[in-house]
Amino acid sequence: MPLGKAQMNLQPGEVYFSPSQDKNTTKELKTILGSCVAVTIWHSESRAAGMCHYLLAHEASNSKATQAMQKYRYGDEALDYLLKKMAQLHPLDEYELALYGGSNMYPSLTTPSIGEVNVKYAHEWASKNKLMFSKEDILGINGRSVTLDLNTGTVRLIKYEHN
Repeated sequence: MPLGKAQMNLQPGEVYFSPSQDKNTTKELKTILGSCVAVTIWHSESRAAGMCHYLLAHEASNSKATQAMQKYRYGDEALDYLLKKMAQLHPLDEYELALYGGSNMYPSLTTPSIGEVNVKYAHEWASKNKLMFSKEDILGINGRSVTLDLNTGTVRLIKYEHN
């Protein structure tokens, strides 16, 4: 599907939430992941949908990033934004959540990897808020593209071989 009104690319550090879909809105939301993590949300009755793409679990205490740069690059900010939007519409347990990403794209001596830390944070956030991920495709060494159909809530996942 060509980019434009039919599909929107969610860049690293961005969050999208829509309370419902109509015929004149974006139909698909796509993002590409390595060590970053994406969380998708879907409410089947109202067709509320959303996704976040965060780079790191939370900001380092000595970070010199500007306020504009910080907004949703970090899991704590991005996931809390989605949580607030979700709670404004429906009880949280009515949403279907899914978790993707967290690959170790570039093997390093550091353990845990950035991807592992990102995935762990998402699990902790879900547990703290009494939520569960109904689908997960996480960790490993392959990149992924995740496309959320905003009319049906289905996700198309493509894995990219790591060379």
